[in-house]
Amino acid sequence: MSDDNSQAPVTTKQVRRRKAVAAETPPPGGRYSLLSFALPAGDAVELVADRERPDAYYVMVTTRADGAQAAPVLDRIPIEPIGNAVFEQFGHIRELGGYRPAHADLRSVPRVAKLQPPALAEGEDRPTNVFPPDTRFIYQDITFPWRTVGRVWTDSGSATGCSIGPRLVLTASHVVNWLDGGGAGWIKFSPAYYNGNGPWGEYYATRVIYWNKAEGGLTDLETAFDYVVLVMNSRVGDDVGYPGYRIYDDTWNGGAFWQHMGYPGDLTGTQRPAFVDDAVISTADGQSLSGQSGLVLGHFNDITGGHSGGPAWGWWAGEPWSAYKVPRRRRRATAPRVTTSSAGVRH
Repeated sequence: MSDDNSQAPVTTKQVRRRKAVAAETPPPGGRYSLLSFALPAGDAVELVADRERPDAYYVMVTTRADGAQAAPVLDRIPIEPIGNAVFEQFGHIRELGGYRPAHADLRSVPRVAKLQPPALAEGEDRPTNVFPPDTRFIYQDITFPWRTVGRVWTDSGSATGCSIGPRLVLTASHVVNWLDGGGAGWIKFSPAYYNGNGPWGEYYATRVIYWNKAEGGLTDLETAFDYVVLVMNSRVGDDVGYPGYRIYDDTWNGGAFWQHMGYPGDLTGTQRPAFVDDAVISTADGQSLSGQSGLVLGHFNDITGGHSGGPAWGWWAGEPWSAYKVPRRRRRATAPRVTTSSAGVRH
């Protein structure tokens, strides 16, 4: 929390019509990993086109009669605590600009998908932290910034993540499979994933940076530090962009400033993203762990299992992303600003 942050984000109603057309056409070409796996020595892989439909393909494996034994490419990845040196170097930074690719259109609200879940009956509730009426809707959108949010797979389940730098993805600590003896289980991320398809394919984590391993029951203390930063195997942020960052201020409590995205299990089986508009953060309670401070953000927004790791962001006046910003210049970029991971909230 800050003492001098007087500029509040604008309400979600004020940004609903905000759009910007891309300054450039998409560059030609682009190589994306749609599927990654490891096979035992001796197995052979080939890509086969469908005879009836030449634009359809199958990945075929020649192997033993007992079936293909595919495994993750990285089954154990190194982990790294953030460390006080990082906070000493960067802890004074109150906000960071993001990056919108020159060829990406902008929309302040995502396009509603054609497929929507059935409406709740009067008095009905869905499992886990839904406050009727359920205000979520399913969306499918590859414009900026929605393209920066995607599905996360881990060795122990699925969640949501968001690109936050050229090779960095933010998600929740409690979705990581922290392995005995050190390291973490495999993790991958697919931006703008929708129902089996990620337009930019899959990116694999090569390292997990954390402050606390969330392995308990998500007490307030664990919730305040329930985040990890994934270092990916390629530059996902260059492909899809990434939002900026701004420190949360408790003077914003009670304002309908926030938008939240996630892959809920109850609505879509974690296969399609859902959007919450007009989200309100009600309280911000400070916690301290190993000399660092964090916040538990209390709210009554509709979030269920699968949303974990999804971003909550707001928009600020004068930051319409109407102009392309070169990502490597040290200049202030206009952006939606990530304020917290959805795992760092208390309902």
